[in-house]
Amino acid sequence: MLERVLSNSRGLTIAELLVTIGIIGIVSVTAFPVFVNFLQATQTRGAARELVDLLNQARQLAIATNSRYQVEIDTANNRLRFVRTNNGQPWIEPGTDGQGYRRLENQARLSNTNRPAFAFNPLGTTPDTGTITVQDSSGHSSLGVVVSTTGRIRICPPNCP
Repeated sequence: MLERVLSNSRGLTIAELLVTIGIIGIVSVTAFPVFVNFLQATQTRGAARELVDLLNQARQLAIATNSRYQVEIDTANNRLRFVRTNNGQPWIEPGTDGQGYRRLENQARLSNTNRPAFAFNPLGTTPDTGTITVQDSSGHSSLGVVVSTTGRIRICPPNCP
């Protein structure tokens, strides 16, 4: 009776365990680059959404205070600020430094080849149109943030008009 119990014991052999670990390793190595690309794209999308929110905040400030607000983009230092154009005073609030500058989260890079600033008037529109390119900190993933004359701000692929 004891021999019968011992011969029917269940479990994994070392070979089965090694094969399972090998398969898990191959799947992990294959999936890692895809996961890194996903993380970069997610960081870029988050930074682009944050930029859209900030531009809309400047637009709302212009409407609420019935004055012009300009969004100055400092691409060399990857930062931006709101400036009230009638007195040149920067908008200072939590999250800005003493000069009103703020940076996007995730150390996102900003580039704007055609316009260093966007000014919103009290109607929420702007004569300044253009695209701001947002890149992740490594520069591998990018999106465009487009500002139109109507004040509409949207996210698009980096090569869109």
